[in-house]
Amino acid sequence: MPLFYNALEAAAHRLSIVPPMFDYFGAMGLHAIVAAARTGLFDALRERPSTGAELATALTLDPHATGVLLHALTGLGYLRVRNGRYRLTRTSRRWLTTGSPASLLPGLTFWERTATTIWPGLEKAIRDGAPATPFYASLQNDPELSRSFHAWTAAMAARQAPATARAIPVPRAARRLLDVGGGHGLFSLALLRRRPRLHATVIDLPDALASAAAHPRLTSRAGSFLEDDLGGGYDVVLLFNIVHGLSDEEAGLLLRRVAAALRPGGVVVVGDQFGDSLMPGRASRTLLHLLDLNYLVAVGGRVRGLDEVSVLLRAAGFGRIRHRRPLGSPTTELAIAHKPHH
Repeated sequence: MPLFYNALEAAAHRLSIVPPMFDYFGAMGLHAIVAAARTGLFDALRERPSTGAELATALTLDPHATGVLLHALTGLGYLRVRNGRYRLTRTSRRWLTTGSPASLLPGLTFWERTATTIWPGLEKAIRDGAPATPFYASLQNDPELSRSFHAWTAAMAARQAPATARAIPVPRAARRLLDVGGGHGLFSLALLRRRPRLHATVIDLPDALASAAAHPRLTSRAGSFLEDDLGGGYDVVLLFNIVHGLSDEEAGLLLRRVAAALRPGGVVVVGDQFGDSLMPGRASRTLLHLLDLNYLVAVGGRVRGLDEVSVLLRAAGFGRIRHRRPLGSPTTELAIAHKPHH
């Protein structure tokens, strides 16, 4: 978790008495988390509080190095120490242990590769306006990275899908749903649980569908949503975390294809981050700007504002555009639009 300054530290930082090293140390914190997860420290402490010596013995680690890592994790807020025994904080127990339903551990390889192999290409992306190697091309050549990325997206979707499904206005008579680039299928699954007569089709690349959710009313179909036939007669189409990876031309093409696949009166739902949304503070705004940079360096994409997404939707023939920000899904907002009846 981020380091929070006290008043003295904040003053030293603002007055430039100390060098601006906290971003560098933040990168170190990421590697500390990865090391703790891969050596089994978090899972061992989930079982019981332990001393550094006990952990080093149980996990066959160097005692001194283990102590240094434990001190750093304590300072970062992932551990607490009392009478020489370390224990997990709520943050690490919830997000960084194998047994937690919200565990992010499957995505650690994705985190690590993003920081160490993708972001070093930021300078070139800034100069050229495009990534040196598009991220999805990298996934095709790196099965481990692909598995980790899709596990990360599934872990995030599992937390967001229930709240998101409650916010989507599925017509009462709806029977067919298309999940474009849906991979894991978890957003579709949440809607199927709410609508017993609904059937869903998820279209995505084969590696993304490898871990797709299983449900008797959910069908996975391998294909490119920009090139292959989407089918037709759908009542609802989902576009979650897709538009930010496309150029305006690609997004416009996809939305026109979606409009053709929808029945008159059908609903399209764009789930993404919107750059013009109200943020609670400077940290949240900065995280969104960094995410914008991440999309640039990884896929040549960007965070669009709701107004920009609305322009794309109207150009594709959609109307009655609404914005929803589901409680329980803080990182995904919705732009909901309808295909006219005539």
